[in-house]
Amino acid sequence: MKATLEDQNLLIELQLIDSQITQAKVKLAGLPEIEQITAIHTRLQNTAVELSVVETELADVAIELRRSELDVEQVDDRIKKDETRLNSGIGTPKELEQLQHELVTLAKRKADLEDGELEILMKHDGVKFRVDELLNDQIGLQKLELELNVRLENAKAEIGATMAELGGARSALVPKIDPALLELYDKIRHSAHGVGAALLIGNKCDGCHLAINAVELERIKGLAMDEIIRCEECRRILVRI
Repeated sequence: MKATLEDQNLLIELQLIDSQITQAKVKLAGLPEIEQITAIHTRLQNTAVELSVVETELADVAIELRRSELDVEQVDDRIKKDETRLNSGIGTPKELEQLQHELVTLAKRKADLEDGELEILMKHDGVKFRVDELLNDQIGLQKLELELNVRLENAKAEIGATMAELGGARSALVPKIDPALLELYDKIRHSAHGVGAALLIGNKCDGCHLAINAVELERIKGLAMDEIIRCEECRRILVRI
């Protein structure tokens, strides 16, 4: 197959554009914000699950605390009632003595209930603190997600603009290249990791970076400059400088 030096040089120019487009696509797919946003989504899901559990626990502890408060209030009311009756002096000495014993018992009962209430209150405060902590985590993660989304969209727009510019340059260049040469180039490029043509620099293929043996190199030197040559190793089109 033959192709003019101009077509061969245009092919290398096209390869540079295609390589830049490939790099842009790789960069777009590997933007760090994508992985970071995915990680945030996972953390938000885990936080939501834990928050649901902890909020349920807080509701249960709140009910337990209210019951404890009511128990203390009932005993306290009973103490006040007995103290009022005792202070009134109404009743037989035996009844008044029984009231005194009951007040001692009620005082101990109240103290025990207040100790229990304090434990429940401490538990309530601990669970409430965890709820607040998780809610703050959610707010922080959501804020970070918004910031990352803005950065991601900006990065996408920048890469998109670059790819549009490269696409325009490619579209303008393709019609200038011999169709048969272009067809061969595209066929090779799609099966050779996006590189269909490379320069022959010294005795090395700039596509696979392997040295060409002396015999093949001498054969190439004897060919006309419009003769299309291929690398023996990677089979890419070689363009002589």
